[in-house]
Order: sequence, then structure tokens, then C-alpha cells
Amino acid sequence: MQLCRLYLHAQMSSTHEGEALNLSPLPLAVFVVDADGTIASWNKACEKLAGYTAADIRSKRLDEIIEFDAIAGSSPAVPLTIAVRVELDSTGQLRCADGRCLPVRITIAPQSLDPEQTGAFSVIVIPRAGQVPPRYALIQDLPTADIIEGLPCVFYVIDQSGHLLLWNHQLEAALEMTSEELPTCEVQYFFDERERQEVVQKILDAFEHGHSSHEAELIGKHGKRTSLLFHCARTSLGDLPVIFGTGLDISARKQTEQGLRVRERAIYSSVNAIVITCCEGGDNKIEYVNPAFEQMTGYALAEIKGRNPRFMRIEGCDVAEHRRIHDALRKRQSVQVILRNARKNGEVFWNDLRIDPVSNIDGEVTHFVAIINDITEARHYERRLHHLAHHDPLTGLANRTLLQDELKFSIDFAVRNKVLGALAFLDLDNFKHINDNFGHDAGDVVLREIAGRLKLSVRDNDTVARVGGDEFVLVINNQPGDEQLADLIERIRLRVSAPITVGGRDILPSTSIGVARFPVDGDTVDRVMRAADAAMYHAKAMGKNNCQFYSSELNQIVHQHLMLEASLSRAIGNHEMVLGYQPKVDLRTGKVVGAEALVRWNHPESGMVPPDQFIPVAEQTGLIVPLGEWVIVEACGALKALARLGIDDFVISVNLSARQLRQRQFAASLARILKREGIDPRNLELEVTESQLMDHPDEAMQALAELKTLGVRLSIDDFGTGYSSLSHLQKFPVDFIKIDRSFLGEVAHDGHAVITRAIIALGHNLKLKVIAEGVETLEQLTFLRDHDCDQMQGYYFSPALSQQSLEEMVCSDTRLPG
Repeated sequence: MQLCRLYLHAQMSSTHEGEALNLSPLPLAVFVVDADGTIASWNKACEKLAGYTAADIRSKRLDEIIEFDAIAGSSPAVPLTIAVRVELDSTGQLRCADGRCLPVRITIAPQSLDPEQTGAFSVIVIPRAGQVPPRYALIQDLPTADIIEGLPCVFYVIDQSGHLLLWNHQLEAALEMTSEELPTCEVQYFFDERERQEVVQKILDAFEHGHSSHEAELIGKHGKRTSLLFHCARTSLGDLPVIFGTGLDISARKQTEQGLRVRERAIYSSVNAIVITCCEGGDNKIEYVNPAFEQMTGYALAEIKGRNPRFMRIEGCDVAEHRRIHDALRKRQSVQVILRNARKNGEVFWNDLRIDPVSNIDGEVTHFVAIINDITEARHYERRLHHLAHHDPLTGLANRTLLQDELKFSIDFAVRNKVLGALAFLDLDNFKHINDNFGHDAGDVVLREIAGRLKLSVRDNDTVARVGGDEFVLVINNQPGDEQLADLIERIRLRVSAPITVGGRDILPSTSIGVARFPVDGDTVDRVMRAADAAMYHAKAMGKNNCQFYSSELNQIVHQHLMLEASLSRAIGNHEMVLGYQPKVDLRTGKVVGAEALVRWNHPESGMVPPDQFIPVAEQTGLIVPLGEWVIVEACGALKALARLGIDDFVISVNLSARQLRQRQFAASLARILKREGIDPRNLELEVTESQLMDHPDEAMQALAELKTLGVRLSIDDFGTGYSSLSHLQKFPVDFIKIDRSFLGEVAHDGHAVITRAIIALGHNLKLKVIAEGVETLEQLTFLRDHDCDQMQGYYFSPALSQQSLEEMVCSDTRLPG
């Protein structure tokens, strides 16, 4: 390119009048004329093309040399004032010195692109019949033409009017125009309208200052766009100032730059923090951070540029992750870690950090790019989820999942170190009653209070868990011995049983505790948990609010209990239950006036199972509800059978369990049974124990009132064994009280006789009838008659009978001897 410029400059240096250059004919003639049409200067091409000497041309007018073809609306002699307003493109005849008229194409335009510089015009004359492409008209015989044509860029020569005098084929390709079209076009129109003013200014700068450079986009005739980097310099052709230059295609660079701008904007706008470090002398110094980094850490680029990013690390924290980063940087490899760093304000935050190397064209790693994602909230959320997955949401205690993990660790530790540990199951007694009577909110308060008491009762390395609605578990580690362990469990029981005030009311909780020791009672999680559960089950059976330790004998009892429970659940459906009816006798007449229905279990393997063995199991498991309903239905069937025999004043009593009495819909269910079976409610008597009534007197009062509304009879069973007050007894809507058999053991004994007489007198004073159960001797019978007891039942008269035997007794009017 430099060779081309020098060669052209040497060949096209300015020439004055009469000076000649040793150039071959240059058929592209350029004249400069003033406003009157007088020729002011010309190039050698004018002399060569027309055959005139400098003396011939001097002071001639343009119309003496060129004859313009007629243009519509004008004469052949074209006034130059037309060209002042518009660029003129025309045809005509060039009058040569030898008399020839050469057909030419003529372009007239103001000599300067600057609208403030007027009065001179460029006239470009191109032979129309020439065989040489116009772009080589100036240099057709020069070897420079081959050089320019072979340039890998656009080449051009422009006069002050902004027209092309010389160009190569690359410019034609970029503009999608032919060589015949280009000379008549002003170069500013090769560009987008938004760029034209700048392009014109750059051309003027080159004329004024000798050179200029700029970037612009050429637009082809058919819309093709080519980005070029233009460099141009000033020279002259004869007296005609021109600029020549090159345009290097930078479209690929522009696309790359645009891609870089997009990526730079993406980095700038990224919500993730981005750090770019430069590898210098074995160190990695910060070269760039994006706004997200500044916002995340509080550090601005200006204050940390040139520092190693390790200044944010927390010493002694996440050491293994820092070692991984160090090794990856040393090996020039990618790495991803999760660690903690410190913000400028000292706050610790969690990073999900990925670092990748960046290599130059030679494959040498020169930079590292780090992307930092602040996962502090996510980590906190994970911890919350982990806590929720391993803790009870109400009390904050460990749940069953965490309990098993902690228990396994404690058992392994005890086995390995030969120390004693314990697992205690705590089940709150009558917690359902607390929920039903005080509300579930109060129940939650009780649970949280007990959780707090349990945590205060053990050490930090022990575990307190809640595994059910009212079930808690303790894992107690490293105990000195059984005696100390027993003392601790008893203290815990007493602390749990302390009153809890809720809404101004005192609630008295109690708990049944089962304890298993490890590794004495088991060396696996499953064995120890089963042992503690068995001990707790036994504590419940022993009357609640007590503590039981596991033993092999206890395991046998519990095993039998569980087997009994499983068999009992099948017994009702398999019709293994049978009812016996023990007659009740009127002591004044000796007549059988009623009977108590007593359920028995006819076990297919064990034979007849007494009620005291299976009724408690039924109560604990809830099987008492379907069993009690079955008893009522069977009793109604017996009453229907007696009615068919003409006996319609007979009363059968049925024992009612505490669970049945607490059923909200029990009265409605009983009403449906009586209606379905067609039984007069006055023929059915329901017996409830004194302790059932006094456990929850208000609740019992409401339940009894609903039953009394149905018309059934009500009686208090085992009277005298509870702690009922006279005021409560007066309010209960009952018809009978039954003297417990324990008071008839030895009626001759003054203490028993006094209590029995008092119960009979109390009942009569309250307008209640009194029944004595468990009468087995004549002495007992005589005592009861002497003190006006109303009815009796017991082996002295008859054991429990089958329904058929009862029917036969009643129909035969069998009576108690007087």
C-alpha cells in the first residue's frame, strides 16, 4: 500500500501551465472552471485526450472545447449556474485539436464539498467509446493499475467535488455498481444518511489537514452493507486537489466487537458476581469485577483492583475448599466449591464459586474468571428444612428420625466404652381429656411446657424427642448406675406432674414412663426401643403415673398382652364373645326382676377367658367401643326374646366403659339401636363406675343427662370405692347405686357393716334404689334384708346364666327363698 501511494504521488504531482508529465494518454480529462465558464486549470489528461497544448487551452471557455447535448428545457450551451443548484450529469462532444469530435460523458459539480466555498466547478470528461474501464482511465498504461486492482481493500481517488476519479473492483463489489455508474455519483450517497455528515467532514479534513481516518458502512445499490476502516491522504492531479485512500473491510471485526459488547453487557448486568483476575508472576490479581460483585461484597473495583481475591476469605474456615482452589489455580484447571467469605462490613456469606481459566491464542492461561453466586439464603433455607425434617414443629424437640440417629450413636458409644445409657418412653396420661375439656390450644401449651421441663431435666448431650401427640422420648447417656438412673427418672416424673396454669386454670398432667437400659436390655436401636415401649405399656397397665423398668419377665407379660390384643381384635368378628346374665332379685319379694349382662370370651385355644383379663386390653386399644355396642345389641335381643314370652317388665343392665361414655354421639347411637330393636328404653339399664364419674364429673353429668333423656335407667357401679361427693351424687340423674362386693366380705365386721348401712341409708335418702352385688352367703343376705337393701345379685342365688337358662328361670318364676 505504501508503494502504491508513493508511486501515484510521483506520477500525479502538481503541474502548472505548460508543464508536462511523461505519462501515457489519460483519456479521463478534468477541468476546473470559474462561474463564467473560463477554464482555470486542467490535468494532462485534457491535453492528451483533446490534443491541445497548454497554450491552446489557456483562457478558453468551456463551451469552446465541449459541445453539450441538448437537455430538455435548456439550450446546448449549459449555464454553469445549473450546477450550482444540482450536480449535472450530461453527454456531449469534445472538440479535439485535430478537428475530431469525441463523444464523451460530462459531470459538472461544485469543486468543493463545503457549501461555503463556491465559484469553481469540476468538469470531468470521460470518453464514451473507450475500451478501457473508466476506473483505469488515469493509469491505463501504468503497472500501478495491477497493484491497485490486487489490493485486498477498497482503493479510491476523490476530487473536491466529492466524485470518484479512480477506484478498484473491490469498491464496485461493495457498492454493487458498475464502472459506468460510479463516476456520476457523489461519494457521500454511498453511506447511510445518518453517517453522511461525518463522512463529508472527514473528506474535508483530509483536504484541509492532509489526511484523515474514520470508520463507516458502505451501502450497496441493493442494500448490501460493508463496514470499512478508511484512511485517506491529500495529493493533486495537476492543479486539481484530490484525496486518495483505502477502505479495509472490518465487518468481521465489527461483528466480533458487537459480540464482545453483548458479552460485556451480560457480564455487567449479571445478577451473579463476576471477578476477572490476571495471572502475574504466580499471583492472581483482580482486573475487573462487575456491579453485582460490588453489591454482593460491598467492595468497589477501585479499592480492590490489583489485589488477590483471597483477602475476603475467613481464616480457618472451609480449609479443604480453599486447598481445592489453590490446587486448581496451580494446575490451571477449573474448580467449583461452596465456601464462606466475608463482606466488607464483616458479614459472613455463603458462596457457590466456579473458577475457569482463560487462555490466549498460544494456549497460555493468562486470566481466570470466577462466578460467585450468593447462596446464603438458600443455605439458611436448607438448614431450616433440615431442622423441620428432624424436629417437631410444635415443641422444637427432636422427631423420630433424629431420635433414631441419636439413639444409634448413643448405643454404639455405650457398647464401645462399656458405659450405661437409657431410653425412656413417656406417655402423658389422659391427654385427650385435656384437649377435650380445655381445648387444643391449651393442649399445645401443655405439650410445650412439658417439652421445656424435660429439656431442663437432662444434660445437653442427652436427647429429648417428641414422637407422637402425647409421647416423649429421652435418650440418657453415660449413667453411673441403675440407682442413679432410677432417681433421675423419678425426678423427671415428678417435674412433669407439676401443675400447669393455662388461662388462669390449673392443669394437672401425669405420665407413665417405661425405661430400657443399653446395652443391658439391647444393643440395637430396634431392640432398645421395643424394650422401652414394653416397659411403658406395662406402666400404663399398672395404673398410670408411674415408672417401670424393662425386664425379661416384663417382656413375657407384654408379649402375652400383645398376643391377647391381636386375638381380641379378631374375636368380635369371629363371634367368640358370649353373654352371661346374672339374675337380680328383689329382696322383699324374692322375685327375679332383672339381670346384669356379663361378657365372656370363648377363646378357641385358651377356652373361656374372664373379663378382667381382656376388658383392660379392650379399653386401652379402643376395642371396647365395638365390643360394648355388641353387648348392647345382644342384651336388646334377650329383652325381645323375653317380651315374646310375655315378660315385658324385665330390666337388663349393661356395663358402660369410660371410652363409650366419652363418645360424643353415644346417646344418638344408642337411640338408633333401641329403635331398630324395638326395645322400651325403661328395660335397659346402663352401669357406670363411680371412678368414671368422678374423673370428669362435668363431662359425665352431661353424658348421663343425654342418656336419661332417652328413658334408660342409670346406675352407679362399685359405689363406695371412689371419691364422689354428696353434692355430685345429688346432681347425677341415676336410679340405682350398687354396693361394691368388697363391703360384703365380712358383714359381721363393724367397719364393713357401718359402711354398708351408710350406703343403703344414703341411697334411700336420695330416693335411689340400692343393689348389692357379690352376695355369696346367707349371712350377707340376712344383713341386707335387715337393713332394707332393695336388690341383690350373686352366687348365693345364681351365677351368670345363658339366655335360655335365664328365660327358663323367669318363666318358671324361680324365687329367692324368704
